[in-house]
Formats: sequence, structure tokens, C-alpha cells
Amino acid sequence: MVGVGKRRLTWLALAGALGACLLSIALRVGGPSDGARIGFYAGAWSAAGVRIDPIDAPAPGLRAGDLVTRIADRSLEAWVRLALDPSVTRPTAGAAYRVERDGGARTVDIAWLAPAVGATLGTGWSVALFSATTAGLAAWVFRRRPETPASTALVLAACGIAGSSVPWFLGVTVSDIARGTPFVVQALVTGPLYMLLWPAAIHLALVFPTPAGVTQRQPRLIPGIYGLALGLYAVVALALGRMTDSALEWVGTWPVTQLVIIVPALATAVAIFAIRYVRTKDPADRARRRLVTIGIVGAGSLGLVAFMVPALITGRPLLPEAAIGLISLPIPATIAWAIVHDRLFEIDVATRRTLVYGGLTLGVVAAYLVAVAGLTAALGPQEYAVSLLATGLAALAALPLRDGLQRTVERLLYGERSQPLEVMRRLGMRLEVAADPARAFPAVAETLADALRLPYVALEVTDESGDATLVAEHGARQAAVHSMPLVHGGEPIGRLVLGLRSGEPAFETTELALLGDLARQAGAAVHAQRLRDDLTRSRARLVAAREEERRRLRRDLHDGLGPALAAVAMRAEAASTLMSDHPDDARHHVDVISAEIRTVMDDLRRLVDGLRPPTLDELGLAGSIRERIERIERIATVDGVLTGLDVTLVAQPDPLPAMPAAVEVAAYRIAVEGLTNALRHAQAQTCVVRLTAGERLTIVVQDDGIGLPALARPTGTGLESMRERAAEVGGTVAIEPASPHGTIVRADLPLGLVGEP
Repeated sequence: MVGVGKRRLTWLALAGALGACLLSIALRVGGPSDGARIGFYAGAWSAAGVRIDPIDAPAPGLRAGDLVTRIADRSLEAWVRLALDPSVTRPTAGAAYRVERDGGARTVDIAWLAPAVGATLGTGWSVALFSATTAGLAAWVFRRRPETPASTALVLAACGIAGSSVPWFLGVTVSDIARGTPFVVQALVTGPLYMLLWPAAIHLALVFPTPAGVTQRQPRLIPGIYGLALGLYAVVALALGRMTDSALEWVGTWPVTQLVIIVPALATAVAIFAIRYVRTKDPADRARRRLVTIGIVGAGSLGLVAFMVPALITGRPLLPEAAIGLISLPIPATIAWAIVHDRLFEIDVATRRTLVYGGLTLGVVAAYLVAVAGLTAALGPQEYAVSLLATGLAALAALPLRDGLQRTVERLLYGERSQPLEVMRRLGMRLEVAADPARAFPAVAETLADALRLPYVALEVTDESGDATLVAEHGARQAAVHSMPLVHGGEPIGRLVLGLRSGEPAFETTELALLGDLARQAGAAVHAQRLRDDLTRSRARLVAAREEERRRLRRDLHDGLGPALAAVAMRAEAASTLMSDHPDDARHHVDVISAEIRTVMDDLRRLVDGLRPPTLDELGLAGSIRERIERIERIATVDGVLTGLDVTLVAQPDPLPAMPAAVEVAAYRIAVEGLTNALRHAQAQTCVVRLTAGERLTIVVQDDGIGLPALARPTGTGLESMRERAAEVGGTVAIEPASPHGTIVRADLPLGLVGEP
């Protein structure tokens, strides 16, 4: 019920404002008038009387500039003070006027005739059109979106505009003061009703397109703004009334009273609109605000181009003054459109066209005016020739001006999408400078965002396991994005996540082509950085492995061989002491020493085997693997389970060529690890090991076991060890399912290592 009540009050407010406007017009039209319009500003109102400044023609006997001091033996001061007194007898068809003209005073009998309101409205037809259009737009918006707070604010603003604009343009005549009621109604609609517009402007700035948080936290804020503005207007008006002794002078202060409210209210509304526009992150809200900004800028540009600048330079506007009300129409129109329509996909297109053609219009007008001024100074007042030549010069300036504006606006809105080579060059320079991944990845995102004016760019890199990691981000993430895969050598290595510009459902074809080129260049950069990272990690693993190996050797030597050798030395000393007196005991010590030395030799052999299998030096790679296979076949069970694994070794060529020691060790360890996995986990019946040596060494271990789980990635300590051993010598390892079942471990190792002769 509360919502319905507010809607009814809003409709009543708009109807009341329009009714007050029509009442004011009806009072002017329905009664006789002297047609002597009084200027609105303070200079027309003084304690002595009022000065005529007509739009419509004054009655015979009156002239523009006359100072009317009395009507029917009563001063204008008295008529103003008695405006609300119903008991006063008022003239109905005319009266004697006391006027001051040309330094003298005279009395003139003035007959009131039918008012020339039609001619006045014809002169101000654009003001009437603006008022009616604003009211119609506000009613249309409120009918479509009554639940939107901005709709209510627009209606209240329309109340101030539509209710006061036409009465203000018609003005007040001297006869209206004597009649009383027309003067009072006109004062109310051009005063308090007009002042409703300015707190409504602040209201609209706070709730358009969506309410600000402060309005929800402080529900009394909006009513307080209206109360403060209208209350301050009343207080200032009453204070000025007490400060002036004349009622006529007080009426002359009303424009000053209004400025006290208008200036700070307008500045506050503009500041709120600008601050909320800057802080708004939602693309739809930004598009709505941008549309209204276009309306405001368009209205201001139209006023400058059509009226102000030409009037200052040539003395006359390009458009007739009767059309001046048209310049403000874009403002309510864009506000209404932005409130009603949820998605403004073409707003950036409209922005571009507005900037281009608005700038073109300004430029052509400026060229025309400059040409007129220059040709007039050169040729004299030859109006036809000057106009013809100026028009030709302005036309010549139009095409290059349009092209320049098009390029400038294109660059402002879309960056350098029309200059792909420049974008590629800039990205290459940024990547060349930013060698560190911590700087290179952000450089890609920042370059794309800056070069193409994108609101959001993210770079994701895919690791060897297929997981994507966000490595760089520029701008605030949004819902509308376009993904561009990064591929190098046929392998997906990441993707670019690009935010769409506000108002655009997708990128254009030319932009997609440019983004594809940039993605290829970025993919190469990402691949290079991945190689750099892999090299760094490999070096770190090598250093860690070396130190771990040293630690193991030190521990084994210190805890194993060291004490054993110390014990041998002690027994040797004891045997030497007992040799002469107790030869049997000495012989026993020698036997123990022999056993301990054999144990030490076994430990030493184990340490050496850990560094490099000795069979590699004795039998070569193929022979070492064959010896390992024979050992597996001699094992009847593994952990109590019968293996029954039949292993075959195939070497091409046979014998294998000489190869670097590191590659030989890596190949042996990978082949043995693959055999161990087939033996322990695959439940296989057969296993084939193939060694193929050419420019590279390929090791394939294929079994016919149960294979890999369908959804699982091959992981584990042994498999990771194979990858690390291959990476240490610059090779790769791949684990894949065999057909029809089983597993294939495939390693590819280079036979020429960097740094080896």
C-alpha cells in the first residue's frame, strides 16, 4: 500500500504542476491585459514602480522602457501589497496609468484589450515544446518503471520544469499586478514550483541509475534535501523581505534568492554525478551514465555552436532565438532512455559518432566564422561574396577535419586496433625489456589493455599437469569476457582472458585477427618464460640432488665406513701385540679383520653402485639392462606374489653406440624404473624394452598390464623421478596407455649434451 500511495502522490505532483502551469496561462489568456510585460530581473522593479520590457506589444499609450508608478490613483507598491486582498475593487477594462518617460511624468488612460499571448507563445514555442516533452518523458518513464527511484526523481524535476517554464517565458504584465490573482499565481509557479527542480537534480544524481548506498542507509536523506532547499529558499526570501522597505524591491530580489539555491544545488548534483561515475564499476551503470553525459555535452555544444559563439562573433545566432529551448532537449531524453532501457549495447557507437560529428560541426562552424571575419576584413561588407567564399573554405576544411577526428576518437575509444604493427612492436619492446617473468607476464596484460583500451586483461599459464595458474591481471574482472588460447608448437600453454568494452557484445573481426596475432606472440613469450622457469627449477633440483648425494655419502662414510675402518685398525693393533706371546689369539683377530674388510668392501661397492652402476662400465647400457632383466626373471616372487613376468629387450643398433655418461645413467635408471613399475603394479604378463639410438636415444617400456586409470594423471615418486632424470639431460618422458591394454613409458634423450666435446 505504501508503494501505491507514493505512486499516486507522484502522479498528483506532476498533474498539480501541469495544472498550475495551465492555470497561469489561462489567467493571462482569459482576461484583458495591457500587454506591458515587466522584466524578471531586479532592474525592472524599484520602490518607484515597474519598468516595461515587453515581448508582446504594450497597449496604445505605453512604450517599452516606461516606468509605471501608479494605476487608478493607487501606487504599484500598494497594488503589490494588496494582491491577496479580495475586498479591493480592481479595474476590469483599463485605468489611468501614471508613467515616467523621457525624464518627465504623465498620466495616460490605458484600455485593456485581449492579450497577445498567442504571439508570445509563438515566439517561445521551443520553450513550450521543451516543457511538454520533459513532462511527457517523465510520465512515460514513471509509467514504465514506477519502482525505480530515478523515475520518481525525474518526475519531480519535470514538475519544476514543466510547471514554471512557460509561465516564466510569458512573464507578468502591469495589468496582472492590478488584477492580483494572475500576479500571485505567476509568482508561485515561477518561484516555489520552479525551485523544486534543483533539489530534484540532487535527488536524481543520488539515485540514477541505481540508488547510492547512503540513500539506503539514510532513508530520510532525500526528503531532507527537498526540505532544506525549499526551506532555505523561504528563509532567504523572508529575510530579504524584511531587509527591504518596498514590496516592489522585494519582488526584484527573487532572482537573487533563487540563485542562492540554484548555484550550490547544481554544483552538488554535478559533483555527485561525477564522483559516482568514477566509482562505478558495473558496465551497465557506466553505459547509462555515459549516455546522460552525451546528452549534457550535446546540449552544451549545441548552445555554443548555434547561439553563443555566433552571436559573439557575427552578432546573430545560426538558429533563430525562438528555437533556444531545443538545446536542452537531449538532457531529459537521454536520462529517460537510460532509465527505461536495461542494456545499452550501442552506447559506445553513439559516443564515437557524437564526438566525431559534434567535433566536426564545431570545427566547420569555427572555420566558417574565422573565414567570415577574415574575408570581411579583406573584402569589406560584401555579404554575398563573403558568405559564398566562407562556405567554400568551411567545406574544404570538413573532410580532413573529419578524418583527424575519426582517428583521434578511434584511438581514445579503441586504442591502436587499426595499427596492428604498432601494437606488435610495442608488445615486443615491452617483452624485450621485461626479461624477468614477474615483469614479463604483467607487461603482456598491460600492453594489451593500454593498446586496445580493454577494461580487463588476464594471463593464465598452463603447467605440465594441465592446471591453469593466473600469472598476470590488469583491470577489474567482469562478467563479459572473451578467452583467447595461447598455443606454441601445437601445445596449449595458457590463455588470455579479455574483458569486452562496455556496450559491446563481442569483438569485431578485425580485432579478433589482431588479438590472434598478439596471442601467438604472447604464446612464444610465455613458452620462453616457461623454458626459463624449467631451466631454473632443473638447476635447483640438480643442486639439491648434488647436496643430498653429498650428504648421503658423508653419512655413509662417517657412520658406516669410518667406524668399520677404525675397528679394523684397533684389531690390527691388538693382533700385532698378541703375535709373539699368543699366536692363536692373534690369528683369530686376523680372521675377524678379514671378515670386517670384506664387509667394508661390500659397503664401498654399494656406495659406488649408487653413484654409477658398475655394470654400465662392464657391460654397456644394453648389457646392464639385460643383466637387470635376468635378475628379475630369477626372482620367483615379489612380496610373496608370483610374478610370471616375461621381459624382452630389443636394442637398435646392437651394439649401441657410445653415449655421454649422464645420458647412459639416465637411460638405465628410466628403463629400470619402468621395469619395476611393470613388475610391481601393472599385473602384466609380458614387458618389452626397446632401445633405439640415432640422433637421440629413445627408451620404450611397454607392458600388457591393467594400464592407467581412465581419469587419473600418472603421478608418483618413481614416475616423477623418471621425468626429473630425463629433464636433467634435456629429455622428456611421456606415460600413455597401450592398445588394447597396458602402459607405455616413452623417454626421449639427446645424445649430444651441452658442454660435452
